[in-house]
Amino acid sequence: MSETTYSSRLSLPSLWAGLPVSEKVLFGLFVLLKTALLFATPLTGDEAYFIVWGQDISLGYYDHPPAVGWVNYVLSLVADNLYWYRAFAFFSAALIAYLIFKLLTLKNEHDSKPAFYVAMAFFVSPVSLMFVINANDTVLVFFGLIGVFWFAKAMREQSWAFAVLAGVFLGMAFLSKYFAVFMLTGLLIFSVLNIRTYGWKLPLLAALIVLLFVGENIYFNLTHCWNNILFNFFSRTRDSEIDLNNVLMYLGMLVLMLSPLGVYYWVRYAKWNAGFSQKLAVYAGLPLLLVLVLVSFSNVIGLHWPLLSIPIIYLLYVTLPDAKLKGLYLFNAVSSLVIAVVLLGALPFLTQLLPDAHKSQAAIYTQTDKVCALLPREKMMFTLDYSSQSTLSYYCANDDIHVFMSTSKYGREDDKKVNYKSLDGQDLTIFVSKRKDLEKVASFFKDAKIEELKPVEGIVYYLVTGIGFDYATYRERILKPVYEQYYVAPEWLPKAECGFKRMYGFQ
Repeated sequence: MSETTYSSRLSLPSLWAGLPVSEKVLFGLFVLLKTALLFATPLTGDEAYFIVWGQDISLGYYDHPPAVGWVNYVLSLVADNLYWYRAFAFFSAALIAYLIFKLLTLKNEHDSKPAFYVAMAFFVSPVSLMFVINANDTVLVFFGLIGVFWFAKAMREQSWAFAVLAGVFLGMAFLSKYFAVFMLTGLLIFSVLNIRTYGWKLPLLAALIVLLFVGENIYFNLTHCWNNILFNFFSRTRDSEIDLNNVLMYLGMLVLMLSPLGVYYWVRYAKWNAGFSQKLAVYAGLPLLLVLVLVSFSNVIGLHWPLLSIPIIYLLYVTLPDAKLKGLYLFNAVSSLVIAVVLLGALPFLTQLLPDAHKSQAAIYTQTDKVCALLPREKMMFTLDYSSQSTLSYYCANDDIHVFMSTSKYGREDDKKVNYKSLDGQDLTIFVSKRKDLEKVASFFKDAKIEELKPVEGIVYYLVTGIGFDYATYRERILKPVYEQYYVAPEWLPKAECGFKRMYGFQ
């Protein structure tokens, strides 16, 4: 038996046992520091926002399709605990690394040792550190990679059952975030170009199942003002302008996410063998990255935007020489350890490191227990943005906290949960983090009483009791601009039911 044949049959336990002690130590340190980050990182506003989604299970939500809310709802059935929610993200990264290994070794296409190093290189990469926050991008990569795996299994083994699983998980990827469309399009193109090899029936079955999930999202949009469509394709791009610096920043970010050493090695040493896994990586992973190049001409690309494609593109590293793959693993691990140590060292001093303008806002997330201790319990209350609203709602165990006076395009899920028309003339309690906002808040009431809150030294918040809420003024100055900017669909879209329009009598 040749060495190559033997290597291709090595199990994961055998591969792990064969690692040098130094490489095992690096792996253990990475897991240790990543776990520390999971516990040390304060609850983020977006993370809290998605957790709140899971407390109100729905067919969809304002910003995005519903998968992250569904996942958080299922997790909450076990425990409503931040670290439990984050455990999903933590173990998602491990599962993704495992799926990379399995994809590369399907039908013994590649030896198990290089496949193992590729999977390990991804797991210890700085990108993997991002999987301590449980957000919709985490859920997208989770379902997307599982869907790609079952799609590959279905094609390689000509299995109807695997095609069904591929359709279900790829459909859930679509319901995680619309970025999945580009991966799905790539898989469709792959299927068409390889129809003589793999046939058309299995890809068609998977596609029909995905369309059921697409139909669910269309139904939600038809009954909710086209919320997802308007937010993702209109509201978010309205203020865009051409800036070539964004393109350079995006390309640099991609190199960092794919590992600078890995990109160099791939350009210098990789061999293109047109194998199944390499073609799958190109068709499933490249479309999103190319589309984001175009988007970057007019928008700043967020670090999480290309996240779905990164582990898929990692499949291309498998043809690197063994020594280079080991070097990639070591480079990624050391890079991650340095980043993790810096982050863990900076987190205790987060408030001090921020500019003065942001210090008061940061304390809402870093000193939340002290803030909650000063707020009224089990009483309707308002904040001025969705981020602090979600964070305080979660930590203060108060589901009756809403967003007041916001005209932001972000985080408008709360629009469905409060009817300002019904509050006309009532007294309202508003939590204000910046003194400059007090006058604006007071302008919507006949009178206002202001109480200073000092949760920690140097931080002052304000609890405003607004007396006699003026709904007519609020409708004209806040609700009407919000409706016109975020709830009016283009004429070419079919007419949709719109609760916001009906609630406030907009025509």
